[in-house]
Amino acid sequence: MEDDRKSEVTHTKETQPVAEETDIHSSADSDDNTILGAAVTKLYARKVSLLNNELSRIGMGWYQWRLFILAGIGWTADNFWATLNSQAVYQVGLEYNVSTTQLPWGSMSLAIGLCFGAIFWSALSDHIGRRFSFNITLLIGGVVALMAAGAPTFAGYCVFVAFIGFGMGGNLPIDGALFLEFLPGQWQWLLAFLSIWWALGQLIVTLLAWAFITGFSCSSADNCPTSSNLGWRYLYYVTGGIALLMAAARFITMQLDESPKYLLAQGEDAGVVKMVHIIAKTNGTESSLAEEDFKAIDSEFDEKVTAPLERPANDSLSVPVVKESLLRKYSIDHVAPLFATPKLALNTSLIIIIWFLIGLSYPLFNASLPVWLRLHNISTATGIDQSFREYIGYAVLGIPGSAIGAYLTTLRFGRKGALASSTILSGVFIFLFAAAKSNAEVVAFNCVTSVTTGAMYGVLYAYTPEVFPSPHRGTGSGLASAANRLGGIIASIIPMSSAAGLDTTVPFWVSAALFTSAGVLVLFLPVESRGRMAI
Repeated sequence: MEDDRKSEVTHTKETQPVAEETDIHSSADSDDNTILGAAVTKLYARKVSLLNNELSRIGMGWYQWRLFILAGIGWTADNFWATLNSQAVYQVGLEYNVSTTQLPWGSMSLAIGLCFGAIFWSALSDHIGRRFSFNITLLIGGVVALMAAGAPTFAGYCVFVAFIGFGMGGNLPIDGALFLEFLPGQWQWLLAFLSIWWALGQLIVTLLAWAFITGFSCSSADNCPTSSNLGWRYLYYVTGGIALLMAAARFITMQLDESPKYLLAQGEDAGVVKMVHIIAKTNGTESSLAEEDFKAIDSEFDEKVTAPLERPANDSLSVPVVKESLLRKYSIDHVAPLFATPKLALNTSLIIIIWFLIGLSYPLFNASLPVWLRLHNISTATGIDQSFREYIGYAVLGIPGSAIGAYLTTLRFGRKGALASSTILSGVFIFLFAAAKSNAEVVAFNCVTSVTTGAMYGVLYAYTPEVFPSPHRGTGSGLASAANRLGGIIASIIPMSSAAGLDTTVPFWVSAALFTSAGVLVLFLPVESRGRMAI
């Protein structure tokens, strides 16, 4: 029967690694092919090579550009919540008479939710597909944000923020993985450029905060009833509403199709062919790919195959039928292949450690910055305006920083060179920011840091999903993202001590050291993904 020829070509005990295969990526270095090929089967490697060639032949078109926008608004919303909390938490603390050493509980709650969300949603994306997580995470964030606006206590606020984090935790890794899996190889640099949307999210919330916080907030905990401190609540209402509009835009403008590489990993060759023809038609061209092309590859292999996972054939928001334990799939079927060989294990481990260090260092700087600027400006409307102007300058420059990161990924020194240099430079400029003696120096080094961190994240977001094969891409990206969020949890603890509070520069010094360390570790990554089509 034809169904018996379908293959769940994820890594199982019965399948053989593709360590000796050299045709996975036509333009890749053979050693890099061998390292990543160990995580997939020979059958999958041959089929994904065929699929990649066809996607490259079809080229970039309206299908991918539309997905660029829809994935981009998800990345915009992803940065809403960290920026929203960092801008609102000071006013929440005034209203509920919370000390500055306790304000980081807001960031910690968000990071805890993001950590668990990254693990759950990314595991789900490898188990039942990308589109369910892609559609639902943005909706959850918007709904809970509206609820957070009515938080009756600081503890209640932290609980709602944690649930926002859980809902959005898988958004960034899943959106990036999904977008990558539709891209022709020569356009993979666009994944780095997608981070421009992330920077835009920070700018939007900062501008809204400037309007609401300055216009509808109290200035002292001594006299701060809810009626005179509605600014942060307005901020959550408006931002949550924007997120819901973004979710609606996804549903209305595009009935998302499942990733062709995910379908290929499930052995659904007919679905892959159908998907490729949809892409070609949307882009105004034709595809010659046929199911017989995959059957011809099947005939070359004598591997033992299994039927694909059962998934219901209804709409993208239906809860799928899961026949095996999600925990088992996460812990065995999709994690173990990422450590199949020593070099692959080294690359995976270093990626996770680098994400952890950046997740620890970035919040120490970025989440501490708005409160630090407020505490070091006089408590007048002029002083508050000044702090917002400085932070908006920081947010604006993250946009060209992301564009620079995308450009750097195309240069000869590759993704690793771009990531190492931008990360180390971020550490250097945060050192200079922490040591600044004048307001002019604070503004200058703050702005330059925004450019370098924007570039760094652009490269990091491109490199990470590229070096995880599609059958395990959601899990690998989720592990990295979870490590990043775990770093955020620890970063929230540091300012709680009196020695490293938000009114000192200690968090900035620690952040600078961690950025520099992460940049050095990048140099030891064994895989370079530039010029290589993602499998």
